[in-house]
Order: sequence, then structure tokens, then C-alpha cells
Amino acid sequence: MSAKGKQSNKSADKNANDRNDVESKENYAEKANPQWKLISHEQINTLLDLTVEQVQFQFEEILGLKNYQTCLKEASLLDYFVSGFWWTREMNYTCQQISFIMALLQLLLDNISEKQMPFVDNLNEFAKMISGTRQSPSPEVDSLFDAEQAMSITDYLKCSLFQNYQLYEFLFSQPREELLLGKKRTIEVISSADFVAPLEEGMNTDDYLHYMTPVEQQEEGQRTSQEEDGEVPGETALEQEKENKATGLEGYNVQDVKDVLGDLTKEMLGTLQAEFTEKLRVQEESFSTRLEPLKHSACK
Repeated sequence: MSAKGKQSNKSADKNANDRNDVESKENYAEKANPQWKLISHEQINTLLDLTVEQVQFQFEEILGLKNYQTCLKEASLLDYFVSGFWWTREMNYTCQQISFIMALLQLLLDNISEKQMPFVDNLNEFAKMISGTRQSPSPEVDSLFDAEQAMSITDYLKCSLFQNYQLYEFLFSQPREELLLGKKRTIEVISSADFVAPLEEGMNTDDYLHYMTPVEQQEEGQRTSQEEDGEVPGETALEQEKENKATGLEGYNVQDVKDVLGDLTKEMLGTLQAEFTEKLRVQEESFSTRLEPLKHSACK
């Protein structure tokens, strides 16, 4: 084989080794520093410029939590991820670091909800993930987190997840009944002219329609004609007739009623006057009887 052929083979072998080294480094980085697959680095950059309310709205869409306002489980998940993301934002982490922490939050929560992993095992899983970020595949590449940052992540997860571990276990293991937050009622509106009987008349519908409706129509026509002639409806004979019906004096006019009331008044007043006169006479006699001895004593 010529020298030129040997040189080309060496170059091909070197390129293949370089590619293998790059792939191995990428695989190592992917295993040691996993990234959150739900959002890309470009989306993380966009979320960093939003307010916390806007971030929450975006996470509702990303996580598919549509019922977080009425479902305790969805509300807890939304608060868990939004709080974690906002903490990484305040720590000024890079997009790669933020994506790793979100993936870590997802992994630890999946261990509780899907694998029912005990506290100690999940804590060991967390320790392995954090220790992996302190290792570098080559001297030229820095580790994902330094020692201080790793301690900050540990402190945050201690307060947010591990101290409330039993609550998260209960949240994912115990079924919850759906609470009835409202009641739907249907009200059917019925026209009173169709079949509702006039209760104030004390009669059934057929009798009312047969006997009373024609009279009311006639009275309404008379009232309309009187109003057109300029008469006051309250002073008409029709009004008086209605009043007599209501008071049980049907068949009497106003003068008859006045005469009857006048006779009753005179009779009542006469009786009262006679009783008063008799009582006054008795009192005068009693007073005179008591006064006689006093007169005789004065004369002596």
C-alpha cells in the first residue's frame, strides 16, 4: 500500500474516532444532565421575559391543566412546576440549567405518582442526579453546576418536595370525590291565561269563564266609554255596584245605605244617652242621701 493510501486511512480513522468521542460526550451529557422534554431552550428564553401570572398561564397550556381551579391535584402540580421555574429564574440559571432542574422536578414527581417510590429511594435518586451534574466528560467542558449551585438546588427541593413528601404521596394515592359546586334547575314558565284558576273567586275555571268573563268584558267596555266622555271612573254607578258586591250590599243604592246607617246611629246614641241619664240620676240620689246628715248637723 502506498504512503498516500496509508495517510488517507489514518485520516478516516481519526475522523471516526472524533465522531465517536463527540457522540459519547453527547450521550454522557444526556444521561448525566437530562433536559426537560416538554419545552425547548427557545421556549425557556421566552418564559424568562414574562411575569409570574403569564408564566402560570403558559404552564397551564404546557401541562394540560385545565381544571386547576376546581381540582386539588392539578392545582398542586401547577404550583409545583411554576414555583420551581420561577425559583430558577431568580437564581439566574442558564436555559440548560433550568431545563435540567425542570426535568429533575418531573422525575422526582413521577417516582411518587407512577412508581410509588419510598422517600429514601427517591432521595437517593436525587443524590445521583445532582452528583452527575458535578462530573464533566472532558477537562475542556465545565460541569453543569458548581458546588454552591448544587447546594442551592438541594435546599430548594428539601423545602418544596421532600419536607412535604407524605402530602404528595397522599395526593397521588388517595382518590378524591368530586364536589358538587353548583345545581342546575329548570323553571317552566306557564301562561296564567291557559289554565290557572282564579283562586280569589273560589270557583273553578269553567264557571269563571262562563259567568264572570262576559260581565268583566261588559264592565270594561262601559268604563272605556265613560272615560271617553270625560267622566271620573271612581264616581260611576259601575264602581258603586262593584263596591256593593264587595261589601254584600247588592240591591241597595247609596241613599239607602245612608238611611240605614243613620237609623242605626240614632238608635245606638239614644240607648247610650238613656243609660248615661239613668247612671247620672242614681249618682245624684246617692250624693243627696249622703249630704242630708251633714245638713242637719250644720243646723244644730
